[in-house]
Amino acid sequence: MFVLEVILGIVLCVVGFLWWWQRSARIYWEKNGVSYIPGPPLLGVVKDAMMFKKSFGDLFYDIYYHEKFKDDPITGVYFFHKPSLIIRHPEIIKNILVKDFPNFIDRGINSDPHVDGIGRDNLFSVKGARWKTIRTKLSPVFTSGKLKNLFLLMVDVSKVLEQKLASEIGNKPKEYEMKELASFFTTDTISICAFGVQANSLLSPKAEFHVNAKRALDFNWKRAIEFSGCFLLPEIASVMRFSLFSKETNQFLRKTINYVMEERIKSGVKRNDLIDTLITMKETDGDLFKGDTLVAQAAVFLIAGYETSSSAISFTLFELARHPEVQEKLRKEIKEYAEKYGTVQYETINEMEYLHCVVQETLRMYPALPFLDRICVPANGMESYSLEPYHKFEIPKGMPVYIPILPIHRNPKYFPKPEQFIPERFSPENRDSIDQYSYLAFGLGPRNCIGSRFGYFQVKLGLFSILRDYKVEVCEKTPTKIVFDKKSLVIHSDKPLYMNLTRI
Repeated sequence: MFVLEVILGIVLCVVGFLWWWQRSARIYWEKNGVSYIPGPPLLGVVKDAMMFKKSFGDLFYDIYYHEKFKDDPITGVYFFHKPSLIIRHPEIIKNILVKDFPNFIDRGINSDPHVDGIGRDNLFSVKGARWKTIRTKLSPVFTSGKLKNLFLLMVDVSKVLEQKLASEIGNKPKEYEMKELASFFTTDTISICAFGVQANSLLSPKAEFHVNAKRALDFNWKRAIEFSGCFLLPEIASVMRFSLFSKETNQFLRKTINYVMEERIKSGVKRNDLIDTLITMKETDGDLFKGDTLVAQAAVFLIAGYETSSSAISFTLFELARHPEVQEKLRKEIKEYAEKYGTVQYETINEMEYLHCVVQETLRMYPALPFLDRICVPANGMESYSLEPYHKFEIPKGMPVYIPILPIHRNPKYFPKPEQFIPERFSPENRDSIDQYSYLAFGLGPRNCIGSRFGYFQVKLGLFSILRDYKVEVCEKTPTKIVFDKKSLVIHSDKPLYMNLTRI
């Protein structure tokens, strides 16, 4: 009898706690006049994503277009234990990312401070004044003059890609998994441009650089939980010893990048690339840039660049295969510029308007991340940030805010017929009609993607090299529709993107 009473008491306590949790969460948002989307206690609205029933892209899509609150400028949710704010209004987005950026300088991402210096101290994750210092030091790598020099190295890699395709494709169509093919190309361009190292992924698919870059964002369920925890549950991520990248990836990055830096210092050779910049940072401010801090900057450049650019290339090829009229229009432009300049040059890629439209439309439909996140840390010493005149709510210090990129990009209010692939919406005559705060593929404001121009060149050159001589077509294994991978925080297809390439 006593045991039964104890069990009953525990059950009642649990039920009481769950009731209290739900009630207090609802009351918190109600008393602040903010619409609220409830979720189960301890998990909140993130439940289906954490249980791999729904991708994060679909999660934010459902929140953004909630039947009752889709017209509200903001909506409150709980991500695990923490009240968080979903932002819809473009003017509030503008204020957070640009106008009032000093109040939202940090991302929420976190990891174990003791074992994950690479994941914690890179430009994407680092916080506050330290972020500003690192950003300032790295910015010279991406000036127009530097990009022109790096572009020549990209062209060398594109020639290897062209040779590979020429040797493998005969008179019959050949099937490729396009994400994999694109990832070979992006790994090789980043490794040579950033580190001065020949990765040779195009010629040797099991090359160490490619294997480790791929492993970083190739999630099983355990890594998916760990990676998502770093973004959405930063306090627990520290306690649970989560790391942004796997132990094996961190070991490879640490060994490789430190070796490249040491060899560069010994040789005295200057390449004006990322490694030279990191060496300068170490020599001029060794107390600030020590340990894994330098490795972290190179690591995020490799892995983020590898992933975003290879996804953009493969998703573009997928849409072109499904829209042959767009592909032919693009190929016509490619051939015109190839004839105009003889060989592919920096100016070639820079001047191609339709190629730029195609890439922008791909990134509208398939941005690398489904959301942007920021933490409210008022710069004026206040304890909150006012959303007046758009809402009476004041965001308290420490609250995460989320800007849902994917659903904003597919909002018919900003992009008519959003589910259709229409590159012409970004043409010069239409471009001015697009609200710049509704297109967030590379973020906006001081904390936008530092390598966006490098990424654009990389993606465009890859597409140029493939489409000039080959037609991309659907095959039996091509997905009829992109369904997002439920284990991935970034935008991935849950099925391989197989397509045929046919020599023209």
